[in-house]
Amino acid sequence: MRSYFLKFGAKIIDSDNYKAIKCLYLLLLQSKRFTMILNSVSVDCVIFGFDKSGLRVLLNQIDKEALQQSLPEQISSDQIKKLYEQHPVLTSDRFWSLFGGHVPEDKDLDEYAKSLLFQATGLHNVFLQQIRTFGSLKRVPYTRVITVGYYSLINPDHYNLKQSSIAKSLQWFNLNELPPLCFDHDKIIEEALIKLRREVMYHPVGFHLLPEKFTLTEIQSLYEVILNKKMDTRNFRKKITNMELLIDSGEKQQNVAHRAARLYSFDTKVYEKLKEEGLNFRIE
Repeated sequence: MRSYFLKFGAKIIDSDNYKAIKCLYLLLLQSKRFTMILNSVSVDCVIFGFDKSGLRVLLNQIDKEALQQSLPEQISSDQIKKLYEQHPVLTSDRFWSLFGGHVPEDKDLDEYAKSLLFQATGLHNVFLQQIRTFGSLKRVPYTRVITVGYYSLINPDHYNLKQSSIAKSLQWFNLNELPPLCFDHDKIIEEALIKLRREVMYHPVGFHLLPEKFTLTEIQSLYEVILNKKMDTRNFRKKITNMELLIDSGEKQQNVAHRAARLYSFDTKVYEKLKEEGLNFRIE
């Protein structure tokens, strides 16, 4: 485990000297020379994607050496030791995790969630919404951490994901075939799905999962997958048409074995209006 020293002016202060370190910490805090990391508050992001195989979630595994180089200087040797000895993702190749991190004191939650999403995947200007707070006492066995969950919606075929510098693996998983997850990340995904199911009934958020041009069948398939229920095709198409949300592109599918279907796109003005005002998408 690496040993720590802090430089202040011309003096070198051994990190074992508690009083000196405490004094230096207060001086630095007052002078705003570094940003504190709130070790007990974190953000975790669930990234949903949709394709022909259904609804999927993006997970990652951490590169141990890259992580060590990126850790903030104010974290102690004991904290690092505990992290590497007890964090599931760092102790076994079996475990995967959501995209998360501890919140810096100079960032608000939404801002940090967006920056975290960008750092982890290279994605920006994507749909992102808070789920809720997860604060079970033993959710992280070796320390006390309260996390704020977020979920994001993207179309996997529409984005070129940029793998984080500290991630050794980045992979999409079907929601019904998830690998072992660390901490309570399975619970966070479950709550994110519940939140998504509620949202798609009253706001057109599910459309973020579709490509720029799509068929009516693809929209129906998306809603059936999210809501986990079959819908009457005639009623669905009548409902979606009455919203005046779709624009007929005048194009049809290419290179398909079946009869080519019409392709549609979203009317962004109507979309923004429905997003603000809400909609009733209860199709029985």
